[in-house]
Amino acid sequence: MEKYYHRTACSICGSRNLSLVLDLGQMPLANAFLKKEELFLPEDKFPLCVYFCRDCSSLQLLDIVDPEILFKYYDYLTSASKPLAEHFVWMGKELAEEFVSSQKDLVVEIGGNDGVLLEAIKEKCRVLNIDPAENVAEISRRKGIETISCFFSEGAAEKILSEHGNAKVVVANNVMAHIENLKGIFSGVKKLIGEDGVFVFEVHWVGNLIGEGGFDQIYHEHIFYHSLTVLKHLAESIGLKIFDIKIVPIHGQSMRVFAAKNFEIRSSVDEFLAKEKNLGLDKEETFLAFAQKISDNKKRLIDMLGQIKEEGKMIVGYGAPAKGNTLLNYFQIGHGLLDFLTDTTPLKQGLYSPGMHIPVVSPDKIDEKRPDYFLLLAWNYADAILAKEQKMIEKGSKFIIPVPEAKIL
Repeated sequence: MEKYYHRTACSICGSRNLSLVLDLGQMPLANAFLKKEELFLPEDKFPLCVYFCRDCSSLQLLDIVDPEILFKYYDYLTSASKPLAEHFVWMGKELAEEFVSSQKDLVVEIGGNDGVLLEAIKEKCRVLNIDPAENVAEISRRKGIETISCFFSEGAAEKILSEHGNAKVVVANNVMAHIENLKGIFSGVKKLIGEDGVFVFEVHWVGNLIGEGGFDQIYHEHIFYHSLTVLKHLAESIGLKIFDIKIVPIHGQSMRVFAAKNFEIRSSVDEFLAKEKNLGLDKEETFLAFAQKISDNKKRLIDMLGQIKEEGKMIVGYGAPAKGNTLLNYFQIGHGLLDFLTDTTPLKQGLYSPGMHIPVVSPDKIDEKRPDYFLLLAWNYADAILAKEQKMIEKGSKFIIPVPEAKIL
């Protein structure tokens, strides 16, 4: 089987009226961290190009990497990020409070990773995690969460329905950008929730991506960059209605979208659709302007880092998130500018970043080396990180925010 293929039609509406708005070139997979002995072996790279559909306004990749390569073994653990884990614990409790009425009710999470959300509510209802990554699925099981290691699909939904019955809630956080066949996912969820269940998912909002967020959230795992406008079109084509929308401060800004068959549509939906219209999220020129902004910021950040290194200062990458590898590779920021990356995820420590081959170490190394500057690759958790590293700041270390416009704090 080919490692990737190129689509020629929009996955949302089927149109071929597509425009290339951002070309990031050939990129390694953002989570394909390397062992030391792999550094001199050929490294897979794939086109990373973003297209705009002139008919439905969807923003998407057309070069699709085989999901077996992307997700069957996964270095990312939700529990390794304290802010994200806390967010999902509270989300689970909120959903259980609003939609779960009995311990017999079933909550299914698509792509539940190591089970943080479901663990928080497993005493209140039945829970089931569907995650294709076998290594993280095993961690979920050790927490007492029934976990099926597979990709969610209509067929998987029918199997769950026959073995467990209807789901009161189906949750999918940070996965609805990852799946090419979204119509199949929505169709499967529609069967699973029956007449009175709800589908609740969080996904990064494209309005934040092109505004106060960062282009580094574009990588091969993220096929889509969603607006509510496009998601409404998709849901209605399957027979579901989006009845509520909330913005949550995760990954810059994410949409928490609520869909069902029979719930009354709340005013938040029309208000948000109007906001997107005002931002021009249905216009090609909006995204072409975004591409130019990325190019301008690339020069700004490279010049900034180069000047710091000329002064003999040490710069370290704070965090080794997938998004960081898009930025490092497109801006060509390598080991000559960053001494190392530090990350709390044990699975990444001791490895090297894809493409740029920067070593990833434990946060313990920070205290030992006391860097002069941190390039904050995990910028979406800036507030929590700055609070956590206040002592380091008091000792003189400075933080650099790389996107949307590079600046030293």
